[in-house]
Amino acid sequence: MNDDILMDWRFLMEKGTGFLGQGKYSEAEKFYLRSLKIARLLAVPVISAFNLRLLSTSRIKQGKVALAERGFQEALAICQQLENYKGMSEALAGLASVAVAQDNLEKAASWYEQAIQVYPGSSPRLRLSTLFSDLGQVYSVLENWTKAQSAFQRARELCHTHGFRKGEGELSILLAEVSYRQNEVQLARTDLIQACKIFSEADDEESLVNAIQYLAFIDFEEGKLVQARASWQRVVVLYLRNEQWEDLSESTYFLAKILEDLKDLSEAVYYMELSIRVYDRVDLGLGFRYQNLGQLQGIRKNYGGACEDLKKAAELFEEYGEEQKLGETYEKIALILEQLGESEEAQAYHVKSKTCLESHQVVSFSTTQCLAEHFENQRSYLSALRYYWQSLKIARDLGIETLEIERAIQRISKKVRQKGWISNKKWDPI
Repeated sequence: MNDDILMDWRFLMEKGTGFLGQGKYSEAEKFYLRSLKIARLLAVPVISAFNLRLLSTSRIKQGKVALAERGFQEALAICQQLENYKGMSEALAGLASVAVAQDNLEKAASWYEQAIQVYPGSSPRLRLSTLFSDLGQVYSVLENWTKAQSAFQRARELCHTHGFRKGEGELSILLAEVSYRQNEVQLARTDLIQACKIFSEADDEESLVNAIQYLAFIDFEEGKLVQARASWQRVVVLYLRNEQWEDLSESTYFLAKILEDLKDLSEAVYYMELSIRVYDRVDLGLGFRYQNLGQLQGIRKNYGGACEDLKKAAELFEEYGEEQKLGETYEKIALILEQLGESEEAQAYHVKSKTCLESHQVVSFSTTQCLAEHFENQRSYLSALRYYWQSLKIARDLGIETLEIERAIQRISKKVRQKGWISNKKWDPI
């Protein structure tokens, strides 16, 4: 083997791998293509297979799925001839990533299973843990919770045995998600508490806050609002300490919602105001925050503050064309103004609210009518029928003549009955 040529190959591979690690996949591909030409000159199959796998990885990251698949297949064939089981496993995992990109998740699971099956006992256990984790992710998307749980548990055992605490914590979160989806709430909570302990001991605050959020969401959905509040306050402290302002705005917004449910309105107002203060954009998100703050102020009978905040929300909803939200907000402003004794201004806002909501309904009516006609033309009669029923409801609310819509419903219903697609006992169009 020519040492100079081998050094050139190594140099190009190192450059490519550096770009790959930085997420500069196009640059990585260029260096891997150059190194592959040298690898073929060296005529050492194991080098070519390794090069092909990394080249294909750079391509799958760019969405070049067909090219990536060919590269992984070629690498697999080489490794099978050489009986290089580690290389075979990596090529099979690459083909699994191709299947994921193609949205063929059953095939992806099969490739990952094969990659795990041929993975050598002498190779690094943490890489095997990653393969189990990837398999678990695929099964999670497929909602095959039993297989997902089994894969994640195997991955976590490997991390625990080999002292990879961060991986153990992250897999505990994934297992908690799977458990919760199977209604095993206590098991999910146990896994999350374990993850929190691991990340706290490791001073990994970024991962810790993620685990606490999951715990808070579970407590909130289970109606354990006091526990959810305590967890979410820890989240707020961590984001504040690390000056993560966008995350802080989201977490305080959610905490305010929890506090509202707990009837702790003064604290809810405090956190909603903090959410607005650290929010760094002027968009609909800010509008929703002002709307919620205005509603909280109204409940506390701070009508002046409520009116001011709701008007700020209305300005943003108007700017972004949110007719329904604008109409709802105008109506709330009108009710607040009535409490302040401003009857004339309140009436003006009632009128503006009605105009906005009617405008929103007109747009909805036009959209549903177009969709109904589209599906009828496509002979998708069930979908057409659903949209005609929606149009009928909106038309009646608006006081629009409904005769043509009713005729369309009769026409489509007849076609559906002729096809025998529905049973009146099983399908209610309203």
